[in-house]
Formats: sequence, C-alpha cells, structure tokens
Amino acid sequence: MRGWLGFIMICVAAVSMLSQTSSNYQPGTVTAVTAHESLGQQESDIHRYDVSVEVGNTRYVVLFTPPKHTEDVMFHAGNDVLVQVGASTLTFDGPVSGKTEIPILRRETLPAPRLDWSQACRGYFSKKLEHLSGILGLTDSQQAHVKPILEQETGEVGQICFNPVLSREQKLNRYKKIVQASDNKIKPLLSVTQLQKLEDLRREQKRELKEILAKQKS
Repeated sequence: MRGWLGFIMICVAAVSMLSQTSSNYQPGTVTAVTAHESLGQQESDIHRYDVSVEVGNTRYVVLFTPPKHTEDVMFHAGNDVLVQVGASTLTFDGPVSGKTEIPILRRETLPAPRLDWSQACRGYFSKKLEHLSGILGLTDSQQAHVKPILEQETGEVGQICFNPVLSREQKLNRYKKIVQASDNKIKPLLSVTQLQKLEDLRREQKRELKEILAKQKS
C-alpha cells in the first residue's frame, strides 16, 4: 500500500519541486542519444554525442563531449532533466554532475501539444484502477462503472499535478477532496464487504500519509 501512496506523493509534489528551482531552469526530456559523426573523424578521435532534448515545444540537439579520460555519456533517452536555454548553449543542472553547459547544434519547433489531462501524472488511471480492483475485488461489471469515475478523477488530479501556482499543501488538500468525491460515486456500486474494505483502506492511507509528512518535516 505504501507504494501506491508514494506514487500519489510523487504526482502531487512533482511541480512543487520544480517550482523551487531557479526560474531560469525548465523541465525537459532527453529523447535520443547518438554518436556524433563529422567529416574526417577517426577511431582515435574523442567520442562525442548528439543529444536531443525536448523543452516545451522545442527540440534541441546539443553536442556532448564526455569529461576527459571517460566515455560516460551521462544522458539516456527518457531522462527528465532541468535545463537553462541560452542563445547558443543548454545548461544542465544535475544532482551529481552539477551545472554542465553544452553547445547547441540545431533546434526545431515542435507542433503545439494537445493538452490531455487524462494523461496527467502518467500511469495514474491504470494504477488507481488496478489498485482498487485488487483491494476491493471488483467484478468486470463494477470496473466498467468505476472506469468513467476514475477517468474524471485522473483529469482533475492532472490539473493539480501541473499547476505550479499551488503549494504542496494545497495540492494534497485538493487531492483529498477529489478522491472523496470519487468515493461518494463509487460507494453505491459496492457490496457491504467491499464498502468496509474501502473505508479501511482510506483510514490506513490517512495514517500512512501523516507518517510520511511527519518524517519529511523532521
């Protein structure tokens, strides 16, 4: 159960952590890492890499040269990164490597993404449905009725996750209200035994949440 609660904490806290970093830094995602090829390059030459990073609606390709005496690429496709966009460079701020400034080879504007709150906090819907189905033992018919309720919940949770204006405490308070509203719609679909399991689950989650918050404050 603590794994599910941890997932919720990550969703709710994600933007809070980003908003605490310098306003000059933006979240980005590494989408590709390939060996850099140039005319006249020989096998003995220093290995360099083209790293593609998407920041907002722009894809940057930067030329990364590993530190001397190492071939550590440092970047891998799928990595989430914090970057500062300059006129001709991207500056990465990593927890281990610190600030690394890398020259931009080229950039391209991507099509404006279509906002889809059902995809907010990736995996929320499937994880929540799987969790409830396992704990409560939902039948196929019950799952069919619960799905649209959780789809609406996912959209509302997404608006919390990606709202940098809200504090972490405000996110948690709104999340509790969203879950309570969903529970009120789900409860009439449950048997007496399932209803008791749901109430026990919520009590346990409240207790664990208090423990997690207490440890973070200490």
